Parts: sequence; structure tokens; C-alpha cells
Amino acid sequence: MDRATGRLLRGRAHAEQSVRDILATRKFQRVMNLDHGSELAALRGENMTAANVLKAYAEIVQAVHAQEPGVRIARMEPTYLAGRQGAIGFDLHQVFYPYGHLGDYSVAEGFTFTLPASVITRGSAAA
Repeated sequence: MDRATGRLLRGRAHAEQSVRDILATRKFQRVMNLDHGSELAALRGENMTAANVLKAYAEIVQAVHAQEPGVRIARMEPTYLAGRQGAIGFDLHQVFYPYGHLGDYSVAEGFTFTLPASVITRGSAAA
């Protein structure tokens, strides 16, 4: 369901919301699903060094690939976000498999969205 409207989500819209939810939720935050989420919040407040950006890359890919079978990250690029100096986001270039949850990877669609730093560091799925 769409977090803002309550309407049913399908396809890429569902996949995008799911990826944002996975990356915005801290692990062990959901009672009945402790493995849901990522450890990106651990990077909050760290200096923006190449090593820390690489840690964020690795955590994003690991969390999305482990928890969303219909999405694979093909390419990721850091991007500076307007409004705050030093705020970083990521442009996620992904491949969406509409039937990936069934193990069928024969149909693929590409899509891209920017993941803002507020989603990465908030530690809450209310993005």
C-alpha cells in the first residue's frame, strides 16, 4: 500500500517504496521481522570519506538484494544534494523484475531514483 495515500501499489512504484523503506529502517527495529532494514544509520555523522561512501554502497546493495527479490542495483552514483553542504544522496540505477518474487527474471525494466540523505540517516521508514 502507498504510505501517503493508502492506495494499492504495484510494479515499479511498489519496488521504489520498498527500497526506500528497507534503507530507511534500522535492523532489529521491526518486532516480527528483525532482519528487515539496513545499517546505514551507523554512518550518520561520519566524515564523507571515500571509505565511508564505499561502506554506504556496500550496505545499500547488500540490504536491497537480500530483502527485495524484484530489484537489483545495476549502478550507483553519489550525488550532492542542494540545500545542505556536505549532504550526500545516491542515484540508484536499478533493474526491476516484475516476477522476481516468483523466481522469474526473464522480464526486466530499468528505473532510476535519487535516494536523499534524509532517508539514509533518519533511521525511520517515515520518508
